[in-house]
This record gives sequence, structure tokens and C-alpha cells, in this order.
Amino acid sequence: MKTQQPPALRGQYRNGRPAHFLGYGTPCPVPYAARVTVREACEARGLTVYQVAMSGYGQGTLDPGTVYRLARGDTSRIDLGTLATVAGIMHRLTGEAVTVADLLSLEVTGEEE
Repeated sequence: MKTQQPPALRGQYRNGRPAHFLGYGTPCPVPYAARVTVREACEARGLTVYQVAMSGYGQGTLDPGTVYRLARGDTSRIDLGTLATVAGIMHRLTGEAVTVADLLSLEVTGEEE
């Protein structure tokens, strides 16, 4: 004997496919992708990635290859300490405050169907 789900828990369908929900009446989020924007942050402050990577402030605390990988976007995970070190180097070189929003961005990769 099959029990029927309460109305609040029943799946809804769109275009013949079930719609996924986080909670009742809350549609799933639109897919996002995180993007590292270290290169853009450097350029906005008149710096080159080379200056940040080879800065005396960064030597001994951060491998220059790490800065280059971040600038190219060749990373799947970011250590918060690394991000703080890059921000600190940029702050020392320019005197301008650097925020997480300057170094990372979230972009919509597709629309909900």
C-alpha cells in the first residue's frame, strides 16, 4: 500500500521534470560560479601581477607561483590565509584597502528553467 505525501511535500513539475526545492515554496537557487579576480584587482590599482608576486612583502610568506595561479584562475580552492596575504600585499603597495569582493566574484552561470 502506497502512502501519499502531504501536499506541502509533493514535488512540483515544470516542463515534465520535477522542480527541486530547498523548502516549501522555495525554488532551488540559480547556479553560480566563483571566479578569482586577482588580476583585475591588480590592474584597477595600477599594479602588475609580477609586482604583487615578487614583492618583498610576499617573499617568504607566499610563493610567487601561487599569485600567478590565482591571477590565471587556475585554482579550485582558496585558502583564506592566502587571500588575506595577497590583499595585505596589495594594500601595502598601494595604500588602498582591499576587500574579498575585490579578489573574488560570484557570477550566474545559467538561468533557472
